[in-house]
Amino acid sequence: MPRRQKAHLGRGDVCHVGKKHTSVADVGEKTATATTTTTATGDDDGRRETRARMGRHRDGRDVVATAATGTATTGAATGTGATGTATWATAWGRGAGRGINLVVVGTCATYVVWVLLGTVAWISHLGARVESSERWLPARGYPGNEPARSIWSFGGRNVPAAAAFVVPHSVLLPSRLRRWCGKYGRLAYNVMSAATLHAFLAIFAPLKTPVVMKIPFGAWFHDALSVGCLAYASYAFLSSRSTYGLLGISDALGIRDPRYANPSAGMDAITWMGVTTWRLGGAFAFVLFTGLSIIPRELTLGDCITRCVAAFYLRKRSRSFREWVEKIEGVHLLTWILRAALLSTACYGALRENGDIRAVAWIFLGAASLAGILRLAEADAERRRARTNVPRARRKSDSASSLCDAAPATCDDVAVPTDPPERAHARRPHCRSS
Repeated sequence: MPRRQKAHLGRGDVCHVGKKHTSVADVGEKTATATTTTTATGDDDGRRETRARMGRHRDGRDVVATAATGTATTGAATGTGATGTATWATAWGRGAGRGINLVVVGTCATYVVWVLLGTVAWISHLGARVESSERWLPARGYPGNEPARSIWSFGGRNVPAAAAFVVPHSVLLPSRLRRWCGKYGRLAYNVMSAATLHAFLAIFAPLKTPVVMKIPFGAWFHDALSVGCLAYASYAFLSSRSTYGLLGISDALGIRDPRYANPSAGMDAITWMGVTTWRLGGAFAFVLFTGLSIIPRELTLGDCITRCVAAFYLRKRSRSFREWVEKIEGVHLLTWILRAALLSTACYGALRENGDIRAVAWIFLGAASLAGILRLAEADAERRRARTNVPRARRKSDSASSLCDAAPATCDDVAVPTDPPERAHARRPHCRSS
């Protein structure tokens, strides 16, 4: 290239190389453009990388948040499941508790009824007369232990057992047991009474001589009469709704229906069995049950003594029995007349067979003494009723225990002065107002 052109190239703005020529300004502009493009490209790449990092960071936070939300949801579900499990366990526990309570209460009440009905059978020696019933009755259904040799031995062997029944039965009253056992107080009283009575029947020593009376009709008829009357009285007793209140079932199970309430405060089971038999079958059924069916085939001196003590205790201890006897005075006297007729017939038969007038005289003397003693015990009702008619301010026994343990009435039509229902229930919530 000529020197002039080189100089021109050095000085000028355009460089000619063959047909192509390039300006220095163009080169600078292109260089600047390339630099700018490179810089812009770098900036774009940086921004894209920054956005990518921010996106990855945001995605990570979203993943963490999603995981946290899932964990919280799982925890909430777990908490809900735990709450449901706890609720189910609580409901199951309550249901199981009610079931256990029902089984225990039913078992105790069944035992009480079994001992009660078995005692009636034991009094009539049903287990000895109907051998097939022996295995199903308490104490085999009759006094089957070794007999006592004398009347003194009879008393010495049986008085401690009788005291073991009478003392707790008279001291641990339902009102007192209610303070200790709550709603199970009456049921506990019945179970205690049944257990001590069962023990007395099991260890009782009979006195089999002398024989006071023999039933003057056939054995088959007597057995059928005893079994039939006991079955009928059992049905009358169990079919009454008030029986469940008397047994303590209503209180223990929380039954508030007044139809299942205790018939009256202080009512005893023996009296209530007679009342239900009367209500279902009338006077005829009552006389057959109490006057004939419970008399054994052979009535011994030991049987007479036992019946005398039991009847005296019942009349002295149970106000409900005395008031019931007073209400059915005519039928009660008819029962006594029927028993006297049976005794007279038996004594007449004994005179024809043996001719022992002295023995017959002693029998009649004993029967008259027994009737007099029981009549005196029944007459105590008049004095007690007169005392209850004294104004309340004069009476010292106006406590919840005395009012609940002494029955105010046997039937609904016996009026007893009481407080208004609201005050009576507030002061004596465990007693029924008449």
